[in-house]
Amino acid sequence: MSTEKIGKLRYKIALITILAILALGVLALADVIYYYKGVITAQVSPPPISFFQGPNGYAPPYIVATPTSTGFNLVIQITNASYIYYYEVLGLNAYNLCWLYVTNVTATTPPLISNLWLYIQTPQNQTYCILPVIYQSAPTPLPIPTYQSCTPGYWKKHATVPPWSSQYPPSATLGSVFTAVNTYCPELSSYTLLQALSFPSQGPYREKEYCGKVELLLFQAVAALENSLTMNYPLTPSQVITMVNNTISSGNKTTVEDLQSYLNNLNEEYDYACSPGTRYPIYPPISPTSSCALRPGTYYISVLVQPITPLQNGQSETISLYLACNVVGNESIPLPPVGG
Repeated sequence: MSTEKIGKLRYKIALITILAILALGVLALADVIYYYKGVITAQVSPPPISFFQGPNGYAPPYIVATPTSTGFNLVIQITNASYIYYYEVLGLNAYNLCWLYVTNVTATTPPLISNLWLYIQTPQNQTYCILPVIYQSAPTPLPIPTYQSCTPGYWKKHATVPPWSSQYPPSATLGSVFTAVNTYCPELSSYTLLQALSFPSQGPYREKEYCGKVELLLFQAVAALENSLTMNYPLTPSQVITMVNNTISSGNKTTVEDLQSYLNNLNEEYDYACSPGTRYPIYPPISPTSSCALRPGTYYISVLVQPITPLQNGQSETISLYLACNVVGNESIPLPPVGG
């Protein structure tokens, strides 16, 4: 082959190589992207809860409680003792129905505290719920409770003991359980719990009247009460009865409607407990709960600590947590990871 032909061949090979490289470059850069416009409008609303310093929240150096606009800070002094109880160090105002729980707990090392609990208490010194923060020297993992509930229709269809509780059977009267009706809606007093499951169509009041609204509330309250007695329901029996009595005593239609809607949501949300085609609910193993449903009102927060002994002067441990308030549902959802 002549030198001229070899040169032309080399030229062609070089040209083909360059074109191939250019083609690959175009392919690598040829992204296809579709864009869709969205608009997010942020509006400021009142907070569902707020904190204030409790009656025992400032006793330096033993306890200093400082509420902030986004939470609270506590500085506590611990020592070699079996338990240390910091009573009513914080106050909490709840303005909405709220599912309260602790999440995203972290702690520095070395650990000094074996167990730490937050006690949510009423002004009447009744413990509303207990929220674990530290358990066996480790941050408490977010609970994933398995709740159950059945609707009013289920309890109406299965009107025997069981599945009804023997403590409040179908024949129990409304006046003996939800005692506020004796004062505010006396015509309901002699109706049974079972008859309340036919409200409002078979109730004595018109639906637009205040006591007509109470009938709708009792329709859900009876189901909530039986759920709380016979399965792992988010509320205890005493909570259901207290909430209903306080609401009826308010004399406020909106308050009654709010609680009726809240109990309806609870009774509907976990209805998988009532297995279709079976006579009785199917109950998964009950797991301990560390959350509670707060009604609007004022509460106090006390802190119970069990230290790891022996302790040495000058040691310290910092515990961070989020006290979460779910105003839509009854799920304990952790704070998602926040990017830096």
